Amino acid sequence: MRILRRIIILVISCFIHIVAYGQHRTVQQIVDQVIHSYNNKDSITFNALLNKDVGLYFITTLGVNNRWTYTSKMSFNHHTDCSINDPYQDFLAQDQISNTNQKNITYSNRPFFECETIYKKGIFVANKGKYHTLSESINFYKTHYSGIIGEEITSDKAQELDHLYSKVKRIENQSRRIIVNSDTGTFIFYVTKIDGQWWLTMIDFASADCSV
Repeated sequence: MRILRRIIILVISCFIHIVAYGQHRTVQQIVDQVIHSYNNKDSITFNALLNKDVGLYFITTLGVNNRWTYTSKMSFNHHTDCSINDPYQDFLAQDQISNTNQKNITYSNRPFFECETIYKKGIFVANKGKYHTLSESINFYKTHYSGIIGEEITSDKAQELDHLYSKVKRIENQSRRIIVNSDTGTFIFYVTKIDGQWWLTMIDFASADCSV
């Protein structure tokens, strides 16, 4: 009976340790996990870094305007229900982040790149709540809707965009922007602290896209 009680206590202690460790995942750890799973095209591990209630936003470009795509999960290598559509789905399947020392990250609001020119290689973590690329893109889209779409915005569409703007703004206020400058270019993503845990919430392709 005493042995069984000790086993139960040990199991409970291990469970508490695992839960506590998960709740206190550091910025360094999630950065490592994002880069590793992205390079390995490991969709299962990558999706495990997404919060089920928040999902993942991709900030992309269409013409001269930033756009966004939302998904609750994704697949790197296949065109499935979680595809983010061409050309980004094909890009995800091939893109790599190379020759970056993942053990050394620098806390800095500076991007150290401009278009395709990288001034300093490394991983740079911005202050929490410093950058609002997605909410600014949503606001720009709403403000210039008639010019972009070619018709006046409806009240329902305006309300939808206002709701999305408020939701994204709350996410951004709890987020850090991560810039990875490597031999293969610049990769930008956001991690957000939700209920004491860091999650991957945004990938920003638009800010490093100089083709527009």
